[in-house]
Amino acid sequence: MMYNPEELVFNIETKSNIEISYGIEDVPRPWWKTAYFALQITLVDFTPFIWASLFVSLAGLDGTSVLPTMISASFLCMGFCTLLQATIGNRLPIVQGPSSALAASMGSAASVYGLPAIWGAVIIGGLVEGFLGLSRIMSKIRKFLPPVVIGSVVTSIGFVAARIAIQWTLSNQTPKFLILALIAFILALILKFKCKGILSQGFILITVIVVGVFGGTVTGAFNWDAVAAAPWFSMPKLFPFTGLEGQPGAMIEFLPLAFIGVFAGFIGSMFESVGDYAATCSACNEKFQVKHIDRGIMAEGFGCAATAFFGGLPCTSYTQNIGIISATGVCSRIVTMVAAVFFLLYSVCPKLAYILSGIPRSVIGSVFLITAATIMFSGIDTIVSDERTLKNTVIAGSTLSIAVMLPYHCASTFSEWASGLPSFINMLVTSPTFLSVVVGIVLNLLLNHMLKNKEEQES
Repeated sequence: MMYNPEELVFNIETKSNIEISYGIEDVPRPWWKTAYFALQITLVDFTPFIWASLFVSLAGLDGTSVLPTMISASFLCMGFCTLLQATIGNRLPIVQGPSSALAASMGSAASVYGLPAIWGAVIIGGLVEGFLGLSRIMSKIRKFLPPVVIGSVVTSIGFVAARIAIQWTLSNQTPKFLILALIAFILALILKFKCKGILSQGFILITVIVVGVFGGTVTGAFNWDAVAAAPWFSMPKLFPFTGLEGQPGAMIEFLPLAFIGVFAGFIGSMFESVGDYAATCSACNEKFQVKHIDRGIMAEGFGCAATAFFGGLPCTSYTQNIGIISATGVCSRIVTMVAAVFFLLYSVCPKLAYILSGIPRSVIGSVFLITAATIMFSGIDTIVSDERTLKNTVIAGSTLSIAVMLPYHCASTFSEWASGLPSFINMLVTSPTFLSVVVGIVLNLLLNHMLKNKEEQES
């Protein structure tokens, strides 16, 4: 059978209840609307700060000397990888951001083998992922990813987004931060559902500026000291951490054991990306085709390999951006590309990056909670679009139960047990998206293929 890049991943066309304002190939007019929507995307992207901090902590590095450089490098890599995905990749409005799975696996491996070995592992891992996309292997497993499985993955991503939103909202429990979060949540709802046009479509940007910057400044919650201390301009460097105290002197090393440890993160990120592609197509009312998987994985892999040269974290599809699309209806690929340019600007102007980081996390979280809800129900729409059978009910229910509750208990009740597991197994039991893909595929194989009864086989 010849390869058809336009072939649908699903035999059943899924439906979405999201109202589209701008399609994938639409360009918002006038030009400032495009810039407006693009800036809004960047204002909810704090992954360079979150995952860079996690990596530095796990690797046992000095955050004072390493973290600012890694943050700027991650912005640079986000811009490059997003442009790569939007142009020669799957050409969906997908923002590429640092991968949580990769940050965790890289941090653990770096504490043992050092930074040069990590950059070598990322380069090899990225090239392997890129060639997996070129070889079309990922799309060939699409028969094991029916709507009930992909819908479960997307729904679990919604739960992950909701968890992130709640964590950000309650990151500081002092009254002024909680009041700002409540005001931001109410203002966002008013703008989204009572206003029209640019006010409704840009409710995230307006809310974080009005409440986060201005409200944060009045209440003292906005950290202008960090902005003042940051330089205006700084060019990126190749292998910026070479010669760092306590690290091997080489720029890059290729160690098989380091690669094995890091590649566990690549496996998780690839599974997550397939779910994110499906969620993006669902949010944009776009048919999910095999080319989206193959070209997307190819672009992600080669983009990840490039990040190692600049000391940034490898980038994968960014869940929060799906929530913005779902909430605003702005699916324009051009908007995403302009957002990528903003990320490149942030990378060379640290002051801009620190202005973004100065917005109280509680404000960002309360607004993002709205977008998390839209992701969840986008996934539920996909689940219910599949054939209504008891087997599919068990697949979806069991997948979501395990994907949501097992990571929760591994982070709380069974944290001591989970922390003692090998890195790959630890990632498996603590990643909701990874779990939802693995459990969904296994249950689908078991119930809908291996345990078919005679009537189902004949049909």
